[in-house]
Amino acid sequence: MAEAVLVTESLSKRFGGLVAVNDVSLTVQTGDVHCVIGPNGAGKTTLLNLLSGALPPTAGQIRFGGQEVTSLPAHRRARLGIGRSFQRTNIFPEFTVYENCRLGAQAKLRSSMHFVRPAERDVGVRERAERAMELVGLTGRRQALASALSHGEQRQLEIGVMLATEPSLLLLDEPMAGMSADETTRMVALIRRLKAGHTLVLIEHDMDAVFAVADIITVMVNGAVLASGKPDEIRRSQAVQDAYLGSDDA
Repeated sequence: MAEAVLVTESLSKRFGGLVAVNDVSLTVQTGDVHCVIGPNGAGKTTLLNLLSGALPPTAGQIRFGGQEVTSLPAHRRARLGIGRSFQRTNIFPEFTVYENCRLGAQAKLRSSMHFVRPAERDVGVRERAERAMELVGLTGRRQALASALSHGEQRQLEIGVMLATEPSLLLLDEPMAGMSADETTRMVALIRRLKAGHTLVLIEHDMDAVFAVADIITVMVNGAVLASGKPDEIRRSQAVQDAYLGSDDA
């Protein structure tokens, strides 16, 4: 049986009278692609913010790799191996593909005093940047400005910057949003490649893509977990169809 890399227990987040995440308990197994789906306003992005450390929970616990991380800020969790992408592409448009990935690799450095020497002299930084570009399929675009990339390539680059920090857990927030059919196909292929060396928690609205990559699907409605299970179980669930998927055409 696979080891649990991420566990939440009774995780909740309130904003005044609004309960955005309500008593969510999840177990994410090492090497899985765990997709979180649900209608708009279900609390999915808030959940990712709690997992990454961008928001503190109102109640509950989070364990990563067996370690309690509930109170740790985002930068501490990143150093432990949690990477995060966002709904809106978060890259440096005026820098090249390589420079973006190199900045991600530099974030892995332990000492803040490394800024006094050229990053190009650090072999480890160069190797991590090169490996990240290769993983996301952008080696051939290394000298292109990020602003000149297509939308799909920019999303690939954002994941590349994250990979340059060498995370073991990837939190991806709607990586296929706004993509064409061809771009979505490439992103699905990338997620499948990443699974070989990473665990992924993925929020996505493209149900074809979700069912193509997911090992486990968790359905959220109104901040709470409605169902969680293998893709076939979720597809057959009448409660899930009534609340989110609709008819069998999902």
